[in-house]
Amino acid sequence: MTAYRGLAVDPGMSNGLCEFAWADDAPFMAVHNFQFTGGASNLERVVRKLSTDRNYDVLVVEKFTPRQNEGFSLTRESVEPLRGEGVLIGLGLEHLIQYAEPHQQYFMGGEDLREKKRRSREFLKQHGIYLTGKSVGQPDANDAISAQLHAISWLRRQRHMPTIEAFFS
Repeated sequence: MTAYRGLAVDPGMSNGLCEFAWADDAPFMAVHNFQFTGGASNLERVVRKLSTDRNYDVLVVEKFTPRQNEGFSLTRESVEPLRGEGVLIGLGLEHLIQYAEPHQQYFMGGEDLREKKRRSREFLKQHGIYLTGKSVGQPDANDAISAQLHAISWLRRQRHMPTIEAFFS
């Protein structure tokens, strides 16, 4: 049995991280969930420490997607995820990065974003892995939840059968 370790990252002004593990014959397992503020500079500090202490097989990173809509303007908050991507590349981790589009975390479907988020959270609750702000030491766990969903979604896209059987059968 080969065991693997990954880190899913939802970068931004508030960063969400899900350190996860899986094996050839074992499904996704969240090892540790993080959520912290401080944008790209704190992301660099945390990921540098984690990647020094551990060897990751993959980094699943939510890809910055500019949303052009009425009222959208480039602000530090709106481009901070892009800066976070740059931090990960600057740390020499580019070879591990597997980008995930924001919508890929909503694999449970739904008519609109509100419904997609609700269904995703229900999915996590059903499997006993739902996060709260208290579990990550923040007012909410939205970014840590996104990172966790991206990790599961990535394994699903890899057709990792133990994860598919554990979560989708």
